[in-house]
Amino acid sequence: MDPREMNLWEEEPKHHSPVAEYYRGKVVLLTGATGFLGKLYMCKLVRCGVKELIVIVRSKKGVSPKERMEKILEKERIFKVHGFGKEQYLRTITVINGDMDIPGLGLNAEDLEYVRDRTEIVLHAAADVRFDESLNKIIVTNVQGTLGMLNLCVNLKKMELMIYVSTAYANCVTNVVHEKFYDPPVDPLKMMELMKTVDDEQSEILTDMIIRPWPNTYTYAKNLAEHLVKMYFDRMNIVIIRPTVVATTMDDPVQGWTDNLYGLNGVIVGAGCGILRVLTAKDDCKVDIIPADYVVNSTLVAAYRAAEDYRKNAPSTDPDKVHIYHVGSGVDNPLTNSMVSKYTKTIGADNPPLRSLWIGSYISTKSSVLSLFLTIFLHFIPGVIIDALLRFKGKRPILMKIYRKVRKFTNLIEFFAKKEFTFVNDKMRKIMDTMTPGDRELFQCDIKALPWDDYFNIYYPGLKMYVLKEGTETWADAKIRYDRLDLVTIFVLRASVLLGVYWTICIVLKVWVLISQYITEDAK
Repeated sequence: MDPREMNLWEEEPKHHSPVAEYYRGKVVLLTGATGFLGKLYMCKLVRCGVKELIVIVRSKKGVSPKERMEKILEKERIFKVHGFGKEQYLRTITVINGDMDIPGLGLNAEDLEYVRDRTEIVLHAAADVRFDESLNKIIVTNVQGTLGMLNLCVNLKKMELMIYVSTAYANCVTNVVHEKFYDPPVDPLKMMELMKTVDDEQSEILTDMIIRPWPNTYTYAKNLAEHLVKMYFDRMNIVIIRPTVVATTMDDPVQGWTDNLYGLNGVIVGAGCGILRVLTAKDDCKVDIIPADYVVNSTLVAAYRAAEDYRKNAPSTDPDKVHIYHVGSGVDNPLTNSMVSKYTKTIGADNPPLRSLWIGSYISTKSSVLSLFLTIFLHFIPGVIIDALLRFKGKRPILMKIYRKVRKFTNLIEFFAKKEFTFVNDKMRKIMDTMTPGDRELFQCDIKALPWDDYFNIYYPGLKMYVLKEGTETWADAKIRYDRLDLVTIFVLRASVLLGVYWTICIVLKVWVLISQYITEDAK
C-alpha cells in the first residue's frame, strides 16, 4: 500500500487539515526515534501519511538498529492502535545505522548518499536528557551531534526544513524567557575542542566551574546547541521547539502513555508508591508541564507554518521573525506544586498503585535544611529499619538503595522546583489562535483548553499502566490494599498522638510532684 493512501485516524476527519496535507507524501529524516518523544513523532508522522520516514538508530548491546526498531514497534502500545501494527509501520520506516556520538553521525557512504538524495524534512530530536551526565559525554551527544546534523542538512538536495527539538530550560538562567536566541556562555565550537582534551576525571572536576550558573550539564549543552543552530539560520529554514517539562500523553495516540520516570513522572510515581515523602519545592511555584502529544502536535504545526512563511517570503534573520516556539502551560494554564501535591494525594487514593509501600502523599518545603531533616526521619531512618528487618528474614535489603536514588533525583530537580520561570509564548499562541478547524481536530495543542482535573485522571493511571506495568485487572486489589494501609496509618498516627499526650501528662505530673516536694521541704 502506498503510504500516501493510508488513513490511520480513528475516524475520518470532519474538516480538511492543511498541516496533515503538508506532510503527506514527504520524506522525513528523524533522529531520536528510540526516545520518548521520538516514538510519538514516528507514530504521528506515519499517521500523517509521509511517503518515507528515515530514522537514524545506533546498535546497542549487540542488537542491530533494525532489530531495535522492530522490538519498539512490537512492544509499545502506541503502535498497536488504529488497526495498525509493526508491519504497517515498517512499510514506511527505513532504518539506517548511525550514531550522534560519532563524527559524521556514523553514516556509511551508501546511507549518506541515500539520505542526501531523498530527505525533504529533518526532525532532530535525539538528545541525552540525563541531568547528571558527564560534561564531556553530553557535549559530544547534544552539541557535536547537533553540529553533525546541521552539516548534513546543508548538503541535502531536496531540503525544505529542519526542526530542532530543544528545551525551554536551555535558558534557565533567565527568569523570563522569550522566543528568541540568547547569547551562549561560551563558543560551542571551542567547548567541543576543550572536551576533546580532557578525560572523564578532569571533566568531572571542571564541570561545576564551567557550567555555572546553569544547574546541570543537560541545560548547559542545550544552550550551546541552540547557538550552533543560530549559526546556520541564514543557510536553511530552521524551526526550534522549546518544550517545558514533558509529561504523559493526553489522548493521542492513546491516553496517559509514557516510557520513563523523568521529571514530574518520578515525583508522582515515587509519592504514589509511598516512597517519596519529602520534596524540596515552593508550593506556589509553577510546575510548567505539557502533555507529550501536545509537544508533537505543536512541533508539526509550527514547522508547517515555518514552511509556509519560507515559501511566501524571503528568509529572514530578524530576531523577531525567527521560528522559535515555546511549548508549555505556565503562561496559558498555570499549575503549581501545591496543585500537583493535591492531585497526587486525591487521585492516588482513588486509584493507588498495587506495589505501594505506604499511602501516597508527601511534604514539600522550600527550606533545604528542613528538607534534609525531614529526609533523615521520613526516608533514611525507616529505610534502615525496614532493611534491617529484611536482613533478619534472610531477604535482600533494598530500601536504602532506593532512597539514595530518591535523594539524588530530588537534588537534581530542586533548582526547578524552587525557581519560577515565565516562558513567553506569543509566537506559539499566534499559531494556535489561527489554526483551521481541521488542524485543531487532528493536531490539538492548545493547553489553555485543558482542565487539569481531567488530565491528572489520565496522567496517574497512565503511569500505573505504562511505567509500573500494572494493568486494570490489578486496580481493585490495589484499592483494597491501599484502604488497609490508610487504616493502619490512621491508627498509627492516632496512637502516636495518644502516646504523646500520655507521656506529656506523665512528665507534667512528675514535674508537679517534684515541685510540690521541693516546696514542702523548703517550707519545713
